[in-house]
Amino acid sequence: MSSSVAGRRSRSSLWDAGIEEKVNLCALIARVRTFPGIRSPRVTHRLALSPVCWGISNVPDWGHQLAPERVLSEAAAVGEGAITAGPSGFLPDRSDQAKPLLRRHRLRLVAGQVDAILHHHDIRGPELAHIDGHAHWLSVLGAETLVLSAIPHREGGAEHGIVLSNAEWAHLLHSIGSVQHVCSRHKLRLAVQPRFGSTIQGPEDIERLLVGSEAGICLDLGHLILAGADPIEVLELAAGRIQQVQLNDIDADLAEQVREHGQDYGEAVGLGLFKPLGEGSARVDRFVEALRGSKYRGWYTLRQETRLSSPDDRPLGRVSRSLEHLMSLIS
Repeated sequence: MSSSVAGRRSRSSLWDAGIEEKVNLCALIARVRTFPGIRSPRVTHRLALSPVCWGISNVPDWGHQLAPERVLSEAAAVGEGAITAGPSGFLPDRSDQAKPLLRRHRLRLVAGQVDAILHHHDIRGPELAHIDGHAHWLSVLGAETLVLSAIPHREGGAEHGIVLSNAEWAHLLHSIGSVQHVCSRHKLRLAVQPRFGSTIQGPEDIERLLVGSEAGICLDLGHLILAGADPIEVLELAAGRIQQVQLNDIDADLAEQVREHGQDYGEAVGLGLFKPLGEGSARVDRFVEALRGSKYRGWYTLRQETRLSSPDDRPLGRVSRSLEHLMSLIS
């Protein structure tokens, strides 16, 4: 067992034992990392953390929102120095404010997500302008990848079974090609994310995306399952096009309630839809093994959505358990 894994097990046990009030673990680790003569461990496994693991969301009434300083401090303590941007509003919109914040926590920004409505021709211009602004912000902060979610609308919750007309698909694919040009101009890679509640969800949508565009793809294990896709089949179908991977585990019963019986997605997340890696039914081990077999060399992002009911909720223990399991798979 590597020292980094051992350290995470120790940290996980501390938090899970509920003694965080007695030991300011993040401050202790920060002091060790900055102690003269000791080199701080940096990214070695291309492993990033998403702020949504700490309950961060821009959805109204999602739950208690932790202060960015705390999230970044804990991410720096247990991770390998890399994060994704999180929902809009988590990091400052001004890059000259976001950059020193990341630098202070010794964190590298590797990717960021943007939602856009791309299947309606009449709003294509404003949506592309929105993407261009976000791409510029990501580029200035040093990110490598823009993760695109093609959403059906900006109001309401996630829906399953969204069906576009042929004309809407033509507009969507054309717009995705335009987003590729935007990303190229800002020296970013594009990764389109099939996601529950977006206009690209299940296997047929994913195949249509891959055939009708040259865009890269972001595979989110839990959302593929939610949409009714077989993650291994999608991985094989998208071989050579995978630019980003988001890992999570999932509760099979809740996933079925959301997919088949109309359970509200947000409510399901609050009930524990997403589990720490290795504690659900997503077969994370099999998925990661298949990724490694496909020669995937991109980033793995831990992205397990959660909702915090109160300031007393401490998501760090769940994050630590996931990291411990993941490190055993990719080390």
